[in-house]
Amino acid sequence: MNGAEVLVEMLKRYQVETIFGVPGDTSIPLYDALHAASSSITHIMARDERSSAFMADTYARLSHKPGVCECPSGAGPLYILPGVAEADASSIPLLVFTSDIPLAGEGKKTITELDCQKLFEPVTKWSHLVKDTARLPEIIRRAFRVATTGRPGAVHLAFPQEVLSSEFPGQDMHLYSEEECQAYPAYRTRGSRAKLEQVCSLLMQAKRPVLIAGGGTNHSQASEEILELAETLNSPVVTTISGQGIMPDEHELALGVIGDNGYHPHAHQAVEEGDVLLYCGCKLGSVSTIKWTLPSFKPERKILQIDLDPELLSNNYKNEISVAGDARLVLRDLVSLLHINAFQAEPSAWVDELNRLRSKFWQESAQSFRAGSIPLKPQQVIYSLNQRLQNPAIVIADAGTPTPYITRFLKLTNPESNFIIPRAYGGLGYAIPALVGAHSACPGANLIGLFGDGSLGMSAGELETLSRLQIPAILIHFNNGSFGWIKALQSLHSQEKYFSVDFTPGDPAMVARGFGVQALTVKTPQDLEAGLDQAFAGPGPVFLDVLSESEVSEMPPVFSWERAARKHKKPEVHT
Repeated sequence: MNGAEVLVEMLKRYQVETIFGVPGDTSIPLYDALHAASSSITHIMARDERSSAFMADTYARLSHKPGVCECPSGAGPLYILPGVAEADASSIPLLVFTSDIPLAGEGKKTITELDCQKLFEPVTKWSHLVKDTARLPEIIRRAFRVATTGRPGAVHLAFPQEVLSSEFPGQDMHLYSEEECQAYPAYRTRGSRAKLEQVCSLLMQAKRPVLIAGGGTNHSQASEEILELAETLNSPVVTTISGQGIMPDEHELALGVIGDNGYHPHAHQAVEEGDVLLYCGCKLGSVSTIKWTLPSFKPERKILQIDLDPELLSNNYKNEISVAGDARLVLRDLVSLLHINAFQAEPSAWVDELNRLRSKFWQESAQSFRAGSIPLKPQQVIYSLNQRLQNPAIVIADAGTPTPYITRFLKLTNPESNFIIPRAYGGLGYAIPALVGAHSACPGANLIGLFGDGSLGMSAGELETLSRLQIPAILIHFNNGSFGWIKALQSLHSQEKYFSVDFTPGDPAMVARGFGVQALTVKTPQDLEAGLDQAFAGPGPVFLDVLSESEVSEMPPVFSWERAARKHKKPEVHT
């Protein structure tokens, strides 16, 4: 066996079924090995290296197995870097392999020569240049272990041509996997009994406990534990954007999203009025706390935090108690302690009042859902989508225009539904390739992708991938002819001095058809209903080009923007 065949054999031992990538000069040995193993491992060709990383990222989020992507030397690593960075900062286990120039050409200005080990170091947990074919099994095992344990993240391995082409001197006995690291989180940890008893005591004494669920609860698959803990404590559950979907949205204790983008006012009120706040899998970053103003400081308020990464504990707020551990295990232990104490919270007038405010919020929002305006308001699109999401679905959104409307108005009532949005760096171009990764992880799922025209410009080539693979996805494109998020900021902070934010809308539906995708142009509410009916009837992919209202003419539900608008609003003059 040569090095490339050893690499592929090790991937098989780790139960890897799908690899996403783009071919190149330096990856020929790897592709030969993948071709020979095609009955066990599917290789999905992306049209751009960044897209391959986004595909692997989404695959990992849904399969709870490490995502694997690869690219050739030179431009490949430069292009794939944004997707690797997004996965690592989002605590998603990703293995990225770059095939490289020969070691013999190092330092000789060989075409595509690049120090990939250093390039990936800032955006991975471990970046390594493999120099010895004999050590391949050991290094692959370490890569899976680093990616899946502790705080999961990305690992990069660079393979020079000699390593891929040389004969492996070892024996079959060296080709084994570490079973625990075939999925994530691997080697889950739990908090100490003494700490958990302290947390339990404070929760039982609380008059207004609130659970704040971050993305770590989704990664840990802790939805059942969150639900049972909330019902035992009769505690409202609010989420960050990454934690959205941890509970069915119609549950009386699921109050919605907190933070700056697409917040629910009643969820903010719950956090501000809570006397014991339990943050779980949440790093208390700038968005979820609105730059550390939510919650405000109250000396009597108790803040508790559970996180897999000890570095994040008490990093931004003074915690009463910090617990380092896996969300699912820690929450399960807390529920057990509450049952041991025979604790069950009484009905709460406070929770009833929060639900009254929630009902009022949705009643008032309904006016804009049915406004019938042209161009269409983004919330109209989300409302019409909600009516068709009774069955399990995977909803994937890009950064930009869709974000605040989806986080505020999307309703996932089916407990088997999932919502994915890249929140680490907010780069555009995620949703379309992410649908490919989602289909690979969940072939029978209903897939919906939402993205703006800025994002489309960065990933339109993957429409061909969706068409080639006949992935039954529904693509909803918000078309307002601009980088709308930035244009709104220029409206708010630059006295409407718009600069380099507008572009020609063109005919995106025609572009989609050119790639072999069914496409419809949506201009009116009637077009929207007919288009969604056709899209959900299948088969896909189906592209809906929705001419939507700009963020400039109607401000999205972003807390800091609304606050700035009130500050800048000129007072009325009465005569």
